[in-house]
Amino acid sequence: MFKKLLAVSSLLLSSSFNYAYAEPTSPHLSVTGYAEQLVQPDQVVLSVAISQSDKNINKAKDEVDSVIARVIKVANNFNVSKNNIDASQLNIYRQHEYNRGTQKQEFTTFQVTRNVEIKLTDVDKYAQFLQQLVEAGVNEIGFTQFSYSKADEVQDNLKKLAIKDAKSEAKELATAFDAKLDRVYSVNFANAPSMPTPYARQTMIETGQARSQAYNVSDIVISSEVFVTYLIKQ
Repeated sequence: MFKKLLAVSSLLLSSSFNYAYAEPTSPHLSVTGYAEQLVQPDQVVLSVAISQSDKNINKAKDEVDSVIARVIKVANNFNVSKNNIDASQLNIYRQHEYNRGTQKQEFTTFQVTRNVEIKLTDVDKYAQFLQQLVEAGVNEIGFTQFSYSKADEVQDNLKKLAIKDAKSEAKELATAFDAKLDRVYSVNFANAPSMPTPYARQTMIETGQARSQAYNVSDIVISSEVFVTYLIKQ
C-alpha cells in the first residue's frame, strides 16, 4: 500500500512542482494548496514624457521646463503628493539628417526630453487626469499601470488560506489511501512574480486627439500557492 502511495505522491510532485529539491526517500505525500482573491485597483502609476526639438537648445529646454511646471500643477490639482511625482533629468540629443548633396550627416536640431512618473491614488479620476496632462503639453505616454494599495495584506491572508487548503487536501488523500500523516517534510511557496496589474500603453499623442472617457479597469487577481510534503507513518 505504501509503495502505491509513494508512486501517487511522486506523480503529484512531478506535475505540480516546477523546481528541484531533495525528495524524502521514505513514503511521503505531496500536495498543493491554493487561494486567490479578486481586488479592484485603487491606484495608478503612469509615465509620461515631454519632448521638444529646436536648433536653439535653450529654447527647447525652456519649453520642456514650462511643460513640466504645468504637469506638476495639474498633479497638485489632483492632490498628488510630491513623493508621488518623480521627474528624471533632462536628456539632450543632437539630431542629424543625411544630406545627399554633400553625402554627410548634418545637424538639424537639439531634442530635449524629460520623463515624469506620477502616482494617482484615485483611479476614478484617471481619465480626467490624463486629459489634463495632454492639454498641459505632454506628448508621449510611456505606460499606465494599475495596482492595489493593500496587496501585501491580501497576500499574507492568502498564504494562510493556501496552507489551510494544503492541509485539507493532505488529510483527504491520506484518508482515501488509509494512511496516516506524520510530520511535514517541506513547505515551499511558489515564487510568484510581481502582482499582475492591468496596464495600458500609448505612444505619441497629438494635441487635441485625447478625449476624456470612462475606463473599465479589470480586477486584479492576487494569489498564493504552497507546496507541502508530508511524511507517511509506517
